[in-house]
Amino acid sequence: MKAGLLLILLGNAFVGSLNGQNTADETKIKQVIQGFFQAFSDEDLPRLRSYCQADFTLLENGEIWSLDTLEARLKPNFGKGMRRINTINFSRIQVKRATAWVAYSNQADIAMKGRTVTIHWLESAVLEKSNGGWKLRMLHSTKLPPKKLEGQP
Repeated sequence: MKAGLLLILLGNAFVGSLNGQNTADETKIKQVIQGFFQAFSDEDLPRLRSYCQADFTLLENGEIWSLDTLEARLKPNFGKGMRRINTINFSRIQVKRATAWVAYSNQADIAMKGRTVTIHWLESAVLEKSNGGWKLRMLHSTKLPPKKLEGQP
């Protein structure tokens, strides 16, 4: 009886520690994704790269981009006074050992030259954990159509 109770208590402690680890991992994973997009906003390419594996892949608008492609697409917009505010709402984070799958909605409110636009995406990301912490391996971005106001065709 005592041995059975001890096994149950040890099992609960083990599962509890796994849940705590997943919670800590989920927090770090969110920080990586938020930091990645904040680096966009801050026009900080070295920091953006720091959140990614060297062979990071971005699936964007039906194209396959590397980090070099992403940088080439971002640079022409830098230094023009653009302001970008990101709002990321996580809907699912799945962690299995050193791999994480994440689904989230991403909204960017972009202001430039007195004009503001809001863009929405539905995105998924794959991250890997290594000695350096969690890093993005792949990101898939689907741009969503602008939301229509009630009463508009």
